[in-house]
Amino acid sequence: MIQIPFWKLQSIGNDFPLFHLSDVSMDSIELELLLPRLAIQSSNRHFGIGGDGILVVTMEGPDVRLRMFNPDGTEDFCGNGIRCAAKHAYEQGWVGFGFNVKHLDRVVEVSVEGDKISTVIGVADYTPEKVPHKNGELFNSTVWSGMDSGMPLSLFGSALTTGSTHVVIPTSVIPDDDSFRSISAKIEVDPLFPMRTSVIWSREVEPMKLQIRIWERGVGETLGCGTGSSAAAADYLRRKRVGGTVEIINPGGSVSATMSSWNAPITLVGIADEVYKGTFRFHESTKGA
Repeated sequence: MIQIPFWKLQSIGNDFPLFHLSDVSMDSIELELLLPRLAIQSSNRHFGIGGDGILVVTMEGPDVRLRMFNPDGTEDFCGNGIRCAAKHAYEQGWVGFGFNVKHLDRVVEVSVEGDKISTVIGVADYTPEKVPHKNGELFNSTVWSGMDSGMPLSLFGSALTTGSTHVVIPTSVIPDDDSFRSISAKIEVDPLFPMRTSVIWSREVEPMKLQIRIWERGVGETLGCGTGSSAAAADYLRRKRVGGTVEIINPGGSVSATMSSWNAPITLVGIADEVYKGTFRFHESTKGA
């Protein structure tokens, strides 16, 4: 059993135990085996700390290095996780008001302005190989066909990546709990998406304001998603053929996404907070916490 310090952070209801890499450092091969197990145990809401995944941070020169793992142990890119890691690094005194976060293959520019954190997470990409999926570009077209409640159903939307894979489904009505969970879970594991996909149901509340409901791959329903908010905004702007700032209302709170056009760099602005900190008892060879 290892005693590991942690900090619990959240951004628009997307919550994560955060660990310092220095507290779990070991042989690189062992580390690649340990981090997924740490995510599975500590993200468990009944036997662990609870969270939509874990964040593991360290400094690489002047930059913050972030890794994020889902509750099922898979590694992913996470917009709200970047904001939480940035908040933590700033409050730890590791960085100033402006710095970079290295996350998977992206270098994200960050600025801290009071309680708001701005992150430039890159551009939206519909390229099938990048999303990835097995068809040609999926924009405002059929993204899923199947059965729901014994009835055939086809859904129109888009498949894109904003660092993580999303299917965005524009809708006039956000589906009820049963339909949302049933359909979203099926889309996540559809063979069309070999790496699975998150599902973002998006409703236009008024011009340049969206309400979304989120199903994250490897997690299930979450209260917030930074990359999902960005994907919904980029897809909305592409369909409207404009640029600008879009407010995205997540179940856990709002963020804003600004881009001069749908395929320009996305600046995402929101808040993040430390909830509490403690020590986690990690059992290296068991599934319990």
